[in-house]
Amino acid sequence: MNENHMVSRKLMPKVLMITYYWPPAGGPGVQRLVKWVHLLPEYGWEPLVLTVKHGDYPALDPGLVREIPQNLKVFYTKTVEPFGLYKRMTGKGKEDKIPTYVLSRNDNESLSQKFSRWIRANFFIPDARRGWNPFLKRAGRRIILREKPDVILSSSPPHSLQIATGKLARLFRLPWIVDLRDPWTEAFWEKDLSRTVLSEWLNRRYERQVLKKATAVITVSPGLVDMFKQKAENHYHVIHNGFTCLNGPAEASSSFTILYAGTLSKFQDPGPLLEALLLLPDKLLKMMKLRFIGKVYDAHKVQIEHTSPVPATFEPYMPHDKMMEEARSAALLLKIQAQSGYSDKSIGAKMYDYLAMRKPILVIGGKRGVIESMVAGTGSGEVFSEQDVPGIADFLTRWIQIFEKEPVISLPVVESLNQYKTPENVRNLSEIMYKVTQRG
Repeated sequence: MNENHMVSRKLMPKVLMITYYWPPAGGPGVQRLVKWVHLLPEYGWEPLVLTVKHGDYPALDPGLVREIPQNLKVFYTKTVEPFGLYKRMTGKGKEDKIPTYVLSRNDNESLSQKFSRWIRANFFIPDARRGWNPFLKRAGRRIILREKPDVILSSSPPHSLQIATGKLARLFRLPWIVDLRDPWTEAFWEKDLSRTVLSEWLNRRYERQVLKKATAVITVSPGLVDMFKQKAENHYHVIHNGFTCLNGPAEASSSFTILYAGTLSKFQDPGPLLEALLLLPDKLLKMMKLRFIGKVYDAHKVQIEHTSPVPATFEPYMPHDKMMEEARSAALLLKIQAQSGYSDKSIGAKMYDYLAMRKPILVIGGKRGVIESMVAGTGSGEVFSEQDVPGIADFLTRWIQIFEKEPVISLPVVESLNQYKTPENVRNLSEIMYKVTQRG
C-alpha cells in the first residue's frame, strides 16, 4: 500500500457492518457482504466487520475466506446458542449442519423434534441466534469507542441481531442502516413454527420497531420494499445482491442438463417440472439430465428419484467458485419459487448467480411478480405459474431443439443487466450511507 493510499484511507468515513454470517460460512448472504467490503473503499468508505467467531452455519465455503481483503478489520465475538441441545435431543451429530430455517415441520417428526420446534418458536423470538446479542452489544461498544464509525449497517437474517444493533445505534446516536435480505414475519419458514398468539405479537412488534427506528432500510427487491412499507414509514431502498459476469466461455455437454443450485426446501415444489417432463417425447427425454447442487428436502428427493423420467443427481453444497465453474456445462437453469404469500415479491439470491451464468432460466412460481420483471427485462428466460405445466414443457422443448443444433448455450450480455451488477449496487449503497450521515 503506497503512502498516498494510506492517507486517503485515513480520511475515509467508516461503516461498521454487523453480520452473523461471515466466512467460512457459505451462502448468498455471505457473498453479498464480501462483495461490499471489497468495493466500498472504491466509493470512499472504510468497512469494519463485527461477526461471530464460531457460528453454527448451515453451509461452509472456505474459498470465501480467501476473498476477504487483507487490510479489512474484522472483529469476532463469542456466542451462545441452543443448537447443541437441539442436536442432542434429535439425535444429530455434533458436525451436522442445521438449515437456516431450522425446525420446519416434517411429516414423520419425533416427539422431541415437535417439542424442540415449539421451544424454538416461543422462547427464542425472533430467532434462536439471539444468544449472540449480549456479545454483539459488548463488542460493539468497544469498537465504536475505538474506531468511531460514521454509520452502522446491520444485515440479517438472523433478525435478532437488528434488535441489539438498534440499541447500539441509539446509545451512540449513530445513523443506522438495516439490511433485510429476507422477509421477517412473512418468511416462509415462519408458518411451520407453531407460535402462540403472544409470540406472534412479540415477533411483529420487534419487526415494526426495527423498521421505524432505523435511519434507512435496504432490501433485495422492490416487492420486499412494498411489503415493509406497509408496516412502518421510513426511507426504503433496493440494493440487489449483485453479480459479475463469468470469465471464459460456456462449455459443451453431451446431455441437456437442467441445473438447480442452492437449497430446495419443503416449500419449493418440484412437481410442476416433473409433470412437464412427462409430457415430453422419449426422444427428448433421452437427451436430458437433472442436476441438484445443494440441500434438497428429503421428501422432494424421494419424489424426484421415483417419478422423474430423466436421470437425476444430487450433490451437497459446493463452494461458490466451484459451483459457478460447474455451471458452465449446464444447458438450462432451474429456479423454483417458495410457495408463500410473497413469492411474487421475492427474487432470491441465487438468481444473481444465474444471471452471471448467462444460461436460459426456467422459473416456476412468482408469475407477474418482480422476478418476472428481472428475467424478462434481461432476456434471461421465462417465468411460469405452477399450474402452467404445458407452458413449462413447451419452454423445455424449444431449448432442447436449440441444444440439438448448438450444444453450447450462452445468452448475450445485454445493457439491462447493468442494474443488477455488483459495482452499480455498491455505488448505490455508498450514496445511501452518505445521505444518512448528512441526515443525522
